[in-house]
Amino acid sequence: MTAYNNTRLLVDGARGSDLGISRAVYRLTTFIADLGTSFVNWNSARKTRAELSKLSDHALEDIGLTRGDIPYLTIHR
Repeated sequence: MTAYNNTRLLVDGARGSDLGISRAVYRLTTFIADLGTSFVNWNSARKTRAELSKLSDHALEDIGLTRGDIPYLTIHR
């Protein structure tokens, strides 16, 4: 019994659970996935703003935008 308790403390520290490392790995992978999603969304919005900036004022007016609206556009997926 003592060996199990010592092993548990070495693996998980003071949390009192054997899942401490698993939680840390989950949090890290979730953070990396969220970072990737944020980058994809940012890049999509950047490309959309670049394309809209190429349009004439008349074309922007046809789709209900002004040139001043372009910097504030965001893309939601």
